[in-house]
Amino acid sequence: MASPRRTSVRLTGIPLKQQGTHDSLCAYYAAAMLLCALRPEFEEQFDAARVDADPIFGHLPRKGGQKIERAVAEWLTSGVRLDRLCDGLNRACARAGMRGVTTRFAWRAGNRVRGNVDFLREQIDRGLPCVLGWESREMGDHTVLVIGHERYAGSSSEWLRLHDPSRVQELLEWGQLAALAGRRVDLLYCVAHDGGRPDKLTTCRGASGAILDGRTRLERWDPRAARYHLLVG
Repeated sequence: MASPRRTSVRLTGIPLKQQGTHDSLCAYYAAAMLLCALRPEFEEQFDAARVDADPIFGHLPRKGGQKIERAVAEWLTSGVRLDRLCDGLNRACARAGMRGVTTRFAWRAGNRVRGNVDFLREQIDRGLPCVLGWESREMGDHTVLVIGHERYAGSSSEWLRLHDPSRVQELLEWGQLAALAGRRVDLLYCVAHDGGRPDKLTTCRGASGAILDGRTRLERWDPRAARYHLLVG
C-alpha cells in the first residue's frame, strides 16, 4: 500500500458563517460557529429579532449600566477581546433547560511556542473546534475557527484548516503565523462537553494528490461512550 504524502483531519458539518465587508465581527462569527458545532440547538437563536436574544450578544459581559446596543456598536467598530467572548459563551451555555448538556469554554493568551499548535491538533482529534485570534502588522488582527489539521510526509510544516469568517484563507501554516504574529495569539477552546461533536474525517493522499484507496476514515462521536466510533474506513 502506498505511503501517504498528505494526511488531513477535518471536523465536518460546521456551516461557515461570514462577516460583512466593513465590520469587525470576525470573532463573533468564529464564536458562533464554535457554539453551534457543539450545541446545534443555538443555531435558530442567531436569527432572533432582538439583539438581547442573540446567544452571544445577549450574554456578553458589559460594563455597569452599559446598554447592549452600545456594547454591540463598540464591537462592530473596534472588535472584542476573546476573554470577554469566552465569558459570554459560558453564560449562554449555563442557561437552564438546555437538554441537560454541560459545555464550558476557557480562554488563554498564547504565544509563538510550538505547544499551541500541538494543543490545537489534540483538540481537533477530540472533535473540538477552537477559536484562534492573533494580532499582526503583516497579517492584520483576525479571528478564525480551527476545524482541522494537515501534515505532509518529510516536512516540518504544520497546517491548520480553518473556517475563516472573511473567507480569505482555508489553510494556515503555523510557522508563518508564529513568525508574523505580534504579542497576542489567543485561544478560545472547549474544556468540558458531554454532548455530541462534529463527525471527524481523515483522508490520506499520495504524491499525485489523489486520495489513497482504503485510507479514508469517517468517525462519529458517541456521547455515552465518550469516544469516536468508525462509520467508514
